[in-house]
Amino acid sequence: MVHRRARRILGNHEEAEDALQEVFVRAIGSAKEFRGEGPALAWIYRITTNLCLNRLRQRATHPVVVDPEAVDRLLAGGRKEEDRQAILQILARQDPLTQELALYHYVDGMNMEEVAQVVGYSRKTVGKKLAEFRDEARRMLGDAR
Repeated sequence: MVHRRARRILGNHEEAEDALQEVFVRAIGSAKEFRGEGPALAWIYRITTNLCLNRLRQRATHPVVVDPEAVDRLLAGGRKEEDRQAILQILARQDPLTQELALYHYVDGMNMEEVAQVVGYSRKTVGKKLAEFRDEARRMLGDAR
């Protein structure tokens, strides 16, 4: 599950292998921080997501090179691999909360209620942040054209 999640976010088998190892090193190192408020699997899933988002942030120095229609297709419900990769490139340039919300919503396909429940924010906050992300993504693609 961890490898599949990492590969889905990072889009690279080798990098997902590295992330897999690092996730479990972090989980073991911070085991006493696990509060038991939910299943351990959800906690590891969250560690995986955050670690992979950090790796995406490290990629942010590279230029965005995507099909300008890719974001519109994905925001409209498209799930093509190239669309997902476009979103991931744009995500690398967002703040951590926006990254997490957009990843859950656009890449994982969760609705706003599900995202709000996972991250512990209101549905209204999730909707507002996702709207800001859509606007920023379209602006970034407009600049890249």
